[in-house]
Amino acid sequence: MIDMIGQKIAVMQCSDPSLVGVKGIFALESMKTITILTGSNKRVVPKVGTVLQVQDGGRLVIADDMVGRIEERIARGAKA
Repeated sequence: MIDMIGQKIAVMQCSDPSLVGVKGIFALESMKTITILTGSNKRVVPKVGTVLQVQDGGRLVIADDMVGRIEERIARGAKA
């Protein structure tokens, strides 16, 4: 999940129904949100309650698993 930046993604499910179907480039990640570039617009999507589909390969990513800072997720993975 750490290699998501730059990937083409689509929002398959979201706690905000108006964001379902948004497609674009995974551009930025904060502790609780994801920013997707859709042409000349930026869409900020909450991580909680969101399922993303990576366009290249079709894998599904549950964004709830991405909540928190990226460096904290890396440290948690290193301990497991």
